[in-house]
Amino acid sequence: MTEATTKGESRSRAIGYRQFTWFTPSGRHPTDYENLTVGQQSSPAEWLHVGWPVRFDNGRDPFTEDSTRIRSSRWRDWRDPFQVWQRPYVQNTNFEEQALEHLIPVALDTGLGQVNQTWLHEILGKYYAAWPFAEYGLFLSLCYAVREALADTLMFATAFEATDKFRHQQDIVRLILDIGDRDDSYSDASARDAWMNDPVLVPVRENIERIFSLFDWAEILVAINLVFEPLVGRLVKDEFVARNAPLNGDPLTPVLLAAARRDTTRHLETTRSMVNFLISDPQFGADNREVISGWIAQWSAESNRAAEGAAGLFGIEGINLSGRGSDALQQVTADHSRLVTGLGLG
Repeated sequence: MTEATTKGESRSRAIGYRQFTWFTPSGRHPTDYENLTVGQQSSPAEWLHVGWPVRFDNGRDPFTEDSTRIRSSRWRDWRDPFQVWQRPYVQNTNFEEQALEHLIPVALDTGLGQVNQTWLHEILGKYYAAWPFAEYGLFLSLCYAVREALADTLMFATAFEATDKFRHQQDIVRLILDIGDRDDSYSDASARDAWMNDPVLVPVRENIERIFSLFDWAEILVAINLVFEPLVGRLVKDEFVARNAPLNGDPLTPVLLAAARRDTTRHLETTRSMVNFLISDPQFGADNREVISGWIAQWSAESNRAAEGAAGLFGIEGINLSGRGSDALQQVTADHSRLVTGLGLG
């Protein structure tokens, strides 16, 4: 027998109505998400009367408060607003990937010849073909954050985000391979050089490399989800590729990007929830607000520079555009400012 939760999740009575729980649920009864997530990461402070039984070779504890400048009096009280856990996540993503598996070959077989050749070779074969480097760099950064996060709920949410980045990276690579199988003139050979040396992408690469160099796991989440993606990711994936692809006879990349854009929105809302949780902490909220505001300012300057470089995509000749790069850049910048102001950090 099951009962629907507010998130549309099916909650088993065998799980959701336990008489014993080791945590305080966010509602009347614990959800499947809470039962399967909360308590998976334990610490001696909660369960043991001795210290950590294992440590790193240098003597460092497996998890330490100094892994981030942020402090919380109740790390485990945070909940993923989307209540993502493994089984429904796998079911949903499997459905999406199977749909792409059936849709893309048919679309390529029937419509590849209609794609603007400059769009096909210059955009899809060079610039969009370089975007897997961006997704992979973000994936690696998030993997570090997964390892260091100080609550199981944060760890699980970040692990699913890292998986999303890796999945979308592979979706792009698969598209490149599928196009190459059908068009001998198509090549992504210039993608790596563009990622390393093209002025349009170099600031993007440097932005991601600097995020990857961070040792503060909470700063990584803020830098990616509240700054890089709303500015750089949105400009490239939403305003340039998805918006202009249909104008150039390309029906595929908007479909490919639909799931990526939805996931990016989920990650933004998850991190927004985390930030609201941290700045409302009764003991550390004021200090957390100051730290996160500093991160936002620092990474906004970095990602604004990357977005300005990426706006050069709109200057490529031979493709049809729905608007100017300067207008798209102004729009994402203004929307990001509203996002920061809405968090009370601007």
